Amino acid sequence: MNAIVKFLGTSLPAIGALWMFSPVASAADSGPYVGAGLGYVVQTDYLPFSPPPLFDEKSTQWRVFGGYRVGLVPIFDFAAEVGYRDTGTASSTTVLPGYLVEYQTKGFDAAVLAIFPVLGADVFGKVGVMKYDLDKARNGGKASFDGTAPLYGLGVGFRVLNFGVRIEYERVEIEQLKHLDGITVSGTYRF
Repeated sequence: MNAIVKFLGTSLPAIGALWMFSPVASAADSGPYVGAGLGYVVQTDYLPFSPPPLFDEKSTQWRVFGGYRVGLVPIFDFAAEVGYRDTGTASSTTVLPGYLVEYQTKGFDAAVLAIFPVLGADVFGKVGVMKYDLDKARNGGKASFDGTAPLYGLGVGFRVLNFGVRIEYERVEIEQLKHLDGITVSGTYRF
């Protein structure tokens, strides 16, 4: 969790500076866009022991996405988005001393965004699904899972001309995990 706070502490000033110098950004317009981002993700799970120790480790996540924004009205907007993410490998030997635990999640996602333009920024909520592949490695043994999981999140974005930046929090409710939480900062380009 400290890494997420540190990440936000270094990212928010840059986003704030972009927002201050973005009077030419028009939040309520339509069209296709693409983006890519980096961030932190925390994968949380109870290990199969009694009492169950908590695996709660972070890793670096990357994500690429594309979408289409529909310009309906100036105060409310929608977008549809598809993407691919890889959470990297979250690992720990401290949950159980001498016992290596590694988790990795990756897969495609699709979501609908509800966007509220506010003072040159886009505040948005998202809801969707992720088609995931989850690998759990525990002390040399490996188990793999796949499936579809709901995802939801909140974020804010800023744009100057066709280039933008956005920061978002997402949670993916994977059945074989307690939860997966991530914060990502992405660059975007609107066509």
